[in-house]
Amino acid sequence: MTPDERRQAIVEATLPLLLERGPELSTSQIAQAAGVAEGTIFRVFETKSDIIHAAIAAAVEPTQAIAALAALPAEQRLAERVTATLTILSDEITRTRSLFAHLAGAGFGHGRPHPPGGPLRHGPGDGRLRVFAATATALAPYADQLSVPIDTAAKLLNALAFAATFGVSPGDTPPTPESMATVVLHGIVQGEK
Repeated sequence: MTPDERRQAIVEATLPLLLERGPELSTSQIAQAAGVAEGTIFRVFETKSDIIHAAIAAAVEPTQAIAALAALPAEQRLAERVTATLTILSDEITRTRSLFAHLAGAGFGHGRPHPPGGPLRHGPGDGRLRVFAATATALAPYADQLSVPIDTAAKLLNALAFAATFGVSPGDTPPTPESMATVVLHGIVQGEK
């Protein structure tokens, strides 16, 4: 295994263990799950905390959402594209939120040291900007059908997907991507405008 392959194997093996056992998992458990010797871990990472933070950082990367946006079928009508985009964005937000909720429930982050460079957070230059760009690219073929610039439409879809994943009250069912797409494309008014 190359050093990069070892690092990737360790990172990939750590997240399921972290979700199952919390931050108290051992480096020997990580090594066993990754199929490497425990000493190998410390040739790749300085501390167990570094491994955990690398696993979390990899898990919150929106790689799958970006790939799904890029793979949307070219023959979709605008309504289908908006619905599919909102589905992908909502699923990504739900996945990320669930991951952090699970980690918080396992005690991660309470009194634990932050990764090098500060706490994990979303900010400029992170995956969120790549998701905006992928959303804009997915909408680009429909530019002539939009009443706002593509970047504005991409930001609005991302904001709507984010807001819709929060329930108004416990047990509340969030709006479906189809209903959100209808509102985006036709507003909330019935009949002729």
